Amino acid sequence: MYRTLLFDVDDTLLDFEAGELQSLAKTFALFDLPYTPAVEAAYLQLNARLWECFEAGEIPREQIFSTRFTQVFKQFHYAADGLLAEKKYHAMIDQEAIRMPHVVDTLVALREYRLYIVSNGVETVQQARLQKAGLLDFFQDVFVSDVIGAPKPTVAFFDYVAKRIPRFDPATTLIIGDSLTSDIQGGINAKLDTAWLNPRFVPNRSAVRPTYTLSDLAELPRLIDAQA
Repeated sequence: MYRTLLFDVDDTLLDFEAGELQSLAKTFALFDLPYTPAVEAAYLQLNARLWECFEAGEIPREQIFSTRFTQVFKQFHYAADGLLAEKKYHAMIDQEAIRMPHVVDTLVALREYRLYIVSNGVETVQQARLQKAGLLDFFQDVFVSDVIGAPKPTVAFFDYVAKRIPRFDPATTLIIGDSLTSDIQGGINAKLDTAWLNPRFVPNRSAVRPTYTLSDLAELPRLIDAQA
């Protein structure tokens, strides 16, 4: 029976993708630069690759932010300051707090459980976004990689979390997230059961195997009740 639930934030509780695309379009408009499907695809592909390198411990987090706009501008021959664009973009996306479907109802249904946040990001930003979305008060604590000094999926991240959750028991803990490489692999590394949120039914062609797969967060209370 699960008692402790660890939730990712972006694209699990908050619709990061929607906020990301809005902020990208606004950033390119601010610099009067063409924002085409090709530009968007190039940015998203590069950004995903950089985050994967960070999660694998291959680059520091700061390298993501110093690289992505600069490289895309270079690729499309845009005469604009990539570091300044990053600053403007970050200011916009840090304010985005669009809830994923059925989040509030799900968290209300799970209030008898111990709920925690586990996120790669900046603690002050994630707390502010969760507060703006009306979700922060559901959680007993927020654990974020910039404070921990290690990202999901590392064992160091989860060791830090385990030491700070009272009476932590891996056998009664479930991690819920959208990322196979971060949330699900992290849970596997920490010997936790995992629930992969996959609302778009993306085929899993990796070697990472979640304990459960959800197409909607609203399925989570029923899943947990079934394990009681």
